[in-house]
Amino acid sequence: MRLWVRSLTGAVGLLLTASCALVPATRQPGMPNPEGVRAQLLRDEAAIRSVKGVARFGYEGPRGSGSGSATQIIVLALPDRARVETLSPLGTTVLVATLQGERLRVHSLMRREYAAGRASQEALGRLVNVPVPPTLLVRLLAGLPPLPVRAEDPRLQIIVEGSAVRVESVDAEWWQRLWTGPDGTGIERGEAGRISETALRFGFADRRPTAGVEFPFAVWVEDAAKGGRLELAYDRLKLNEPVEEALFDLPPPQDGQTRIIDLGGDLPPGAGHTGPREGEAK
Repeated sequence: MRLWVRSLTGAVGLLLTASCALVPATRQPGMPNPEGVRAQLLRDEAAIRSVKGVARFGYEGPRGSGSGSATQIIVLALPDRARVETLSPLGTTVLVATLQGERLRVHSLMRREYAAGRASQEALGRLVNVPVPPTLLVRLLAGLPPLPVRAEDPRLQIIVEGSAVRVESVDAEWWQRLWTGPDGTGIERGEAGRISETALRFGFADRRPTAGVEFPFAVWVEDAAKGGRLELAYDRLKLNEPVEEALFDLPPPQDGQTRIIDLGGDLPPGAGHTGPREGEAK
């Protein structure tokens, strides 16, 4: 990958009740509430279907670090669709990246490069600094834990851990652990992996009421092995607006000048003859 990759770059604080001899409290303020955590996770799972937002990225890792000064237009449609459009200071598009399930497309208009192929963890790692499966990445950017939480999952565990609640669940070969923050119900941080290996660490912050959801406007994801980190801060967003499937189609440009980069066996029809390939003279 080349320079286009860099373009993307125990107490609750409020006491809600007062002591009263005539009205016995059922639960002490500030005590962990496992059932409340479970209910909140299930509500969020059902409530978030799509995200349209304006955001900025920050990143750090082996290729360096930087704060995201460029504006990003983000469209997410669960479970596995994403579009990120990077704008110049003048508001023109300089890069577009899309995910459609396992398919990744990246078009750098500034560098006249078009990359297409399978959205492997390695390809996404080069793009966003953290090797993460595409479906997990879409969920994290949508303010959700990387794995879905299901009401009838017998493997779901909710455990009081000091002043917090820990949630553990499994989906196929992946597992996740989640911990609540000071509010007692919202997930603040977590980790996910396969077998005994921790692959990702992540966190949510700056929750704001949005369409009936306490949505985290700040999200970070970290590669547990190599330390690459992606940070996302939404400036504004809307939830559950209709999303056209065509937004996630990113066909190869037909200008005859764009270099084609094959990410691995999934170039769209016509891409093989559009401009010089990686390594060829322009």
